[in-house]
Amino acid sequence: MSGKRIAIYGKGGIGKTTISVNLALLLARRGLRTLLVGCDPKKDTARLLSDRSLPALMEKYEALKSGAAAPEEVLFPARENLLVCESGGPRPGVGCAGRGILIALEWLKKSGALERADVILYDVLGDVVCGGFATPVTRGFTDMICVVTSGEQASLLAANNILSGMAAVGGRVGGLIFNSRGFEGEEALVEEFSRLTRTPILGKIPCSQRIKREELRRRAVCEADGAEAEQRALAALADRLLKLEEPAHPQAMDPEALYAAIEALERCDPNA
Repeated sequence: MSGKRIAIYGKGGIGKTTISVNLALLLARRGLRTLLVGCDPKKDTARLLSDRSLPALMEKYEALKSGAAAPEEVLFPARENLLVCESGGPRPGVGCAGRGILIALEWLKKSGALERADVILYDVLGDVVCGGFATPVTRGFTDMICVVTSGEQASLLAANNILSGMAAVGGRVGGLIFNSRGFEGEEALVEEFSRLTRTPILGKIPCSQRIKREELRRRAVCEADGAEAEQRALAALADRLLKLEEPAHPQAMDPEALYAAIEALERCDPNA
């Protein structure tokens, strides 16, 4: 596989899909052949790119193997230079979602879709608590991961857990993406986490009501009018990712030490 291959990880609900979709759109606009792969059984990565739910690769897998379905049925041309594929997976409570991701990625490799892309972005479900969701890393489908976090305690703990998991499986971590929730002292918390874990912040996405409003309309903010601040932040992040060559060398913290660091910083905040 050639080109940039970046997996986006982070706590559930932290904004991975929002960031992944907007980055994919911005990269495609630059003329880069971009493939966005949704690695989530909910198959919701493409919700900001289409007015309909896309068929998941796992839903069509047997038909694809037999030739009864064409690759175009699961490789959706969302915009010029942008293809989207939803891996899908088993129904909730049935089977292993990680296995579904692996089957989908192996099919994408065999089909040649990965080789044809200049940039591949993987939107990966949740935190590394299951080896299945580390599949893009452990099976060699990505060469860099980025971790989305806010300054909320649960988000920082999840980010720390991901850093620990990536160290265990040999994942190359590029850095953190700070998706702000907009509360007092949040930036200082994320900067301290970055310092303590030796993981650089690659970009900051501002807390934005516009992003939320556009999503309710099933639109990406980088395609909205009047969203210059959000678009500048996302474009700067896209630039940083394209230039990213060498991984960071993160050092995940003991969870209790992380709790203590967060509490100590909060005690120093005069607005707390």
